[in-house]
Amino acid sequence: MKKIIFSQYSSKVNLHPSVNQFKRDQFAKYKDLLIAKQKQYAKMCDADYECFELDEGNYDDIQFSKLLRFEELSKHYDEIVYLDLDVVPITKVSMFDKFDMNWVCAYSIKSPLDINVIYWNNKANTWHAMDMYSKTCVKNAMLCLDGISGSDYCINTGVLGMNKAVIDKLEFSNKLQKCKELFYQAKDDNLYPPEMSKSWQLNNEVIFTYIIESDNIPFLNINMPWNFILDHITSDYSAAAHLIHVVNKKFNNYNLFHSL
Repeated sequence: MKKIIFSQYSSKVNLHPSVNQFKRDQFAKYKDLLIAKQKQYAKMCDADYECFELDEGNYDDIQFSKLLRFEELSKHYDEIVYLDLDVVPITKVSMFDKFDMNWVCAYSIKSPLDINVIYWNNKANTWHAMDMYSKTCVKNAMLCLDGISGSDYCINTGVLGMNKAVIDKLEFSNKLQKCKELFYQAKDDNLYPPEMSKSWQLNNEVIFTYIIESDNIPFLNINMPWNFILDHITSDYSAAAHLIHVVNKKFNNYNLFHSL
C-alpha cells in the first residue's frame, strides 16, 4: 500500500479576501518549519511527503490545483492525504489508520445563519464570500438548479484524504468546467437576496461540496479535531485536536514546532 501526504506553496499568490499581506509574510517566514512538521508526520504515518512549489498567483486556481493533484498522484499512490501548508500536525495518530480512505475524508462544517455570521457580515458591512454560511448558500443554489435539496454543510478542503477508487468516482477534472458554469448560472438564478448573491465568488470548497452531494460520493466527516480551525472566531485549540489549521496565520501565538 503506497501512501503520500502532500501540500503546496506559492510565493506569488495575489492578494485575495483569504490572503492579505500579513498572511503572505507569515507563510514566507514559517514555510520551512511548516514543511518540516508535515514531513515529520508523514514519516510517522509511513507515507511519502511532497510540498509542490507552484508558479501561480491566482488564489482560486491554486485551490483548484490541489484537488486536481489527487488524480495525478493516484497514478502512483493507493492512499493520499492533502494538508494545507498552514495545517500543523500535533498527533501521534495516523490519519490513514484512523479513517477509511474508501471515502472522501474531510471536515464538513454545519453552517446555519448564526450570531457569528451576522457579526462578521455587519462588521464588514457586506456578505463575505469566504464565510462558510455564504459558501453553503451558493452550493445549495447550484443544487437547486439540479432539483436537489442541499444540506446545511460545506466542506473545508484544508485537510482531505481518499484513495484511488474514490478519486476515480469523483472525476473532478472532468466535472470542473461544468461546475464552474453552473456556479455562474446559480449566481444569477437563485432564491437568495441579491445583497448576498452578488458577493458570491467561485471557490473550490463550493464546487467540491456540490460534487459530493450531487453525485452521492461516499463521504466521511472527520470532524473538528482533525481540522481544528484557528481564525477570527476561535483563537486557541483544544487538547483533543490532532491537526491544527492556523487560518489566522498567527503561528507565533502557538507552541506548534517544539518537537522539531
